[in-house]
Amino acid sequence: MKYKKIQILLVTFGVLMLAACGKQQNTENAVPNAVTATVAPTATSTPTPTPAPTTEELFDAFTEQLFLDEIKLNTINLHYTLAHPENFGITEYEPSLGSFDIEEMKQSYGEMQKLKEEIEAFNYEELTKEQQFTYDIMMDYIDTELSVQDLILYTEVLGPVTGYQAQLPVLLAEYKFRTVQDVEDYLALVALVDEMFAELVEFEQAKSEAGLFMSDYAAEEIIDQCRQFIETPEDNYMLDVFETEINAVEGLSDAEKQTYIARNKELITTELVNAYQILIDGLEALKGTGKNEKGLYYFEDGIRYYEYLVRSMTGSAKTVDALMEDTDRYVYNSLLSMQQIMMKNPNVINEWDTYTFCETEPDKILEDLIVKIQEDFPELPEAKYTIKYVHPSMEEHMSPAFYLTPPIDDTVNNTIYINKSQVSRDLYTTMAHEGYPGHLYQNVYTTSKNLPIVRNLFSCQGYSEGWATYVEYYAYNLGGLNNDLAKVLMLNGSASLGISAYVDMGVHYKGWGVNEVSQYLSFYGLQGAAQDIFEYVVEEPANYLSYFIGYREFINLRDVAKVYWGDNFTLKKFHEVVLSLGPAPFDLLMEEIKEYK
Repeated sequence: MKYKKIQILLVTFGVLMLAACGKQQNTENAVPNAVTATVAPTATSTPTPTPAPTTEELFDAFTEQLFLDEIKLNTINLHYTLAHPENFGITEYEPSLGSFDIEEMKQSYGEMQKLKEEIEAFNYEELTKEQQFTYDIMMDYIDTELSVQDLILYTEVLGPVTGYQAQLPVLLAEYKFRTVQDVEDYLALVALVDEMFAELVEFEQAKSEAGLFMSDYAAEEIIDQCRQFIETPEDNYMLDVFETEINAVEGLSDAEKQTYIARNKELITTELVNAYQILIDGLEALKGTGKNEKGLYYFEDGIRYYEYLVRSMTGSAKTVDALMEDTDRYVYNSLLSMQQIMMKNPNVINEWDTYTFCETEPDKILEDLIVKIQEDFPELPEAKYTIKYVHPSMEEHMSPAFYLTPPIDDTVNNTIYINKSQVSRDLYTTMAHEGYPGHLYQNVYTTSKNLPIVRNLFSCQGYSEGWATYVEYYAYNLGGLNNDLAKVLMLNGSASLGISAYVDMGVHYKGWGVNEVSQYLSFYGLQGAAQDIFEYVVEEPANYLSYFIGYREFINLRDVAKVYWGDNFTLKKFHEVVLSLGPAPFDLLMEEIKEYK
């Protein structure tokens, strides 16, 4: 996903995986102990004892079973992870959207603690290097989650851009029908949305009672978004998408297809509308009960929860203070570099107002990028893509663009969405972020490496968004601009993102209000953006950090690789190594980079 930009230009200086583990199957049940039968010897045969499974074999069996148990708990996760679950032995499951029941969430932490103990029972030294890496990723995730098990009500799943209510329509609209069972699952999920939203309202009520409900402006923005979505049910874009998809399903008669179309229309125009109305009414009733219109800093355990969010969403092990220091230094140095370039080449200022990239149409941009990245990036397996556009009813609240991750057993087919209302002259680099060599490329390449399947349960947003941001800035040099202009635009974009990230940390970790944000931005002549950026970071804490800190961590990995690899370093080799390792916390990736031969 491409983050929603606050409009910041710096030329005036003088811009949904595993939430919690459910029930785990006991290791002994998942991998039975080997039993050696006693067989009476005969003259023609000698009994051969069955060898006991090795630690490596037991660990593989354990992690595979963990994946199979977990992925079934949420049908959307299952569908978007496995195109053909039957090939993985998954044939029976109850359609589910998951749960936000507080008691179940508490129970999940108990299950997670048990899972930690089961993982720790394996002898680490007897595992392969790859297994140790998987072990470390799982333990890092579990320890991070358990660190806030007493702060369940600090969780917020509703938000204008990344919130559940904003993402769900797209996930349902893109629910691919490969079989008739997929159609039935989809309809069952749509029918469950009202129960899920009722559960979310109860969760928000509990937050309100604890003094943790969202600000009124955040509630109003979510309410407005929901109202727009259900304003004209008969014109809901999900109806057209469904009809197109159902007509492509093989094995259905025309009469059966029409029956499904009618069922879907009834669900979308009544039950889905009612579901969003439940959310609207629930939030309306809770408006005014929030005790804090500012950042997490002003909640009792807000700083601790923010530290958790930063670790969880960035994958960085650095303290928030260290991240603020690095961000401030980076922004300052970037602006200084911009100034130096423009002093040497004043034409850059004029070119800034008139530049265009060599390609401006999405398909042509991707075709251009596929060719130009070959020098610095490893060859990609076969992949196709479809470009779609965000429906007008969702444009105001969606990101400029986003990529839908395909199932691991069907990475050939990929989808990129573009938000026409937010398309800018930088569409070239936006397509690099979402497509090549960004999300699409990274996901397809890493999946081709056949990493342990359990890794798909443990997402790392800092890795995925950090990579996409890293290559977005790399792409400024590919778009046909002169070197000075490309460098200035890259520095402006990354510094703007750094400023947004710094404000995020200032608001949630230092307690800044609008006045402090305005004072900070005034140093760059940007105080006019104070209110917008303040409200956004309050509504979406640490979201900017997954992009900016992730980007900075990739730069750090690259710099360390240059030192440790010496003459063996090439940009192409570095990209191959980090992509082959796959999403992981950056401190674990750093150890792999240092040890790479």
